[in-house]
Amino acid sequence: MPYSKDMYSALEDIVGSENVSDHPAIIDSYRLARLGLGQLYSAIVMPKDTFEVQAIVKLCNRHKVPFKATSTSFSMPYSDPAGPNAIKLDLKRMNHIVEINERSLYAVVEPYVITAELQAELMKRGLNLNVAGCGVNASALPFAAHQGIGHTGETTSYRERNILGVEWVTPEGEIVRMGSLGSGGEWFCGDGPGPSLRGIVMGTVSPLGGMGVFTRAGMKVYPWPGPAGFNTEGVSPHYLPKEMPDNFFYAYYSFPTMDDMCEAQRKIGESEIAFQVMAFNVAMVAANMGTSNPETIELLEQFRKQIQGRGFQVILAGNSAADFEYKRRVLKQIMDEHHGKSLEALDDPKIAAGFIWRCTRISASIRECFRMRGLTSFGGFIGGTYPFGKELRTMAKIAKVKERLMDEGIFHDDGGGYGAGILGWTHELGHLGHGEMLIHTTKDSLSPEAAAGLGELSAEAFKVAIETCYGVPGHVWGDAMHEMFGPHACNYHLWMRKVRQAFDPNDLSDAMCYITARGSEAENVPAVVES
Repeated sequence: MPYSKDMYSALEDIVGSENVSDHPAIIDSYRLARLGLGQLYSAIVMPKDTFEVQAIVKLCNRHKVPFKATSTSFSMPYSDPAGPNAIKLDLKRMNHIVEINERSLYAVVEPYVITAELQAELMKRGLNLNVAGCGVNASALPFAAHQGIGHTGETTSYRERNILGVEWVTPEGEIVRMGSLGSGGEWFCGDGPGPSLRGIVMGTVSPLGGMGVFTRAGMKVYPWPGPAGFNTEGVSPHYLPKEMPDNFFYAYYSFPTMDDMCEAQRKIGESEIAFQVMAFNVAMVAANMGTSNPETIELLEQFRKQIQGRGFQVILAGNSAADFEYKRRVLKQIMDEHHGKSLEALDDPKIAAGFIWRCTRISASIRECFRMRGLTSFGGFIGGTYPFGKELRTMAKIAKVKERLMDEGIFHDDGGGYGAGILGWTHELGHLGHGEMLIHTTKDSLSPEAAAGLGELSAEAFKVAIETCYGVPGHVWGDAMHEMFGPHACNYHLWMRKVRQAFDPNDLSDAMCYITARGSEAENVPAVVES
């Protein structure tokens, strides 16, 4: 036992004996068991509210025991500990929707409220939220979702831009109420009145367990012109909406050149007509629609013959019949100007309705990602700071390595010659862009060949990011990675470590996906950092 019996007894006193366990079978169930990897926790504890979280964190500080909090643990290894002897705070008992404010357009949740639950309640009220691309079975809490990049970012932005008031238990066990919550007990603003701490606790990505525990948070919600719920029929995976919602439209367009595609996307954003714009490659479109690997491969071959180049899908959502008709006309004009060609196989209203449903509820991702053989890896960049065209052009440089690895048979050929698995989409009406690269290994993802290929591709992605002054990719975490990028980005890693030292002097809040408080660089932060 890495901690004293007195500490275990104290945990039982805090949460009750039924809500804490160090039994090997319980502990092992929280491990990244699918790959046989990952450190083991020394105990699992399930607090019910903020005050129990605070008591646990203070207890860990007294005994110098590391800890990490997670909610749904949808995406491992985010949820794994950095090393042995850590205690896991499983927040599944904190599962309440605290408030939905229809007038001020915000919702407040605890960590274990999944997005499907919150979105269903919002849609009944004519509202919607940003849904992280991983899907609605992940936590709705903004800090629990990495970047919170999602399919509907064109009109709902992403999580960092939607955070309002926050309740935070710091790594030392202090309760901090941020934004308007700290001034008047209301959740409507993330930055005051008064100084803001949002830049301390989250930048483009969340600290992923590295800065204490976020116990409640408010987020912006948005008007939803669609139905209160999708009327579906059939049994998974063969279930679809019965009909197309009123004043909705879906199409996938391909373009003869990258310039045509990017300019069409820019005009769609400028005209503010789209509910969603997603630059899927045809492999993802096929995986989204297919219900098995053989069907997906068959659809991919069919779609390859019908496209003229890279493309994207568009969803229109009209607030009225007149608004919808106007958006349809503008979209047609943009497609005519840039030679956009509709993928005819998807023009059937029944199929189109299925795409609208899957890409609004975000059940699409599990089909797009967890298909084919081997591990799906999000290589390349996770952006969010550049226009759409820059995202895709930068990704195309990295794609040359992937294309060679596809030719060598290490990765599946999922690009059809058009993008090598690149996907991307826009946020805030085209002002921000996001890019990813999907990889399906042909062999077991732990095989030497697959591991070497993934390593080579990642190394190329980071090299291109630094050489092109792209910015810091979202999947940069841990001391080594931050120290690689920091010198090229105003030495941010030194300041990040100083912040960590100030809020977590005992270095106990697990930093596997963040940065530790240790390191000689932290003692030598320059007085002036040149931009």
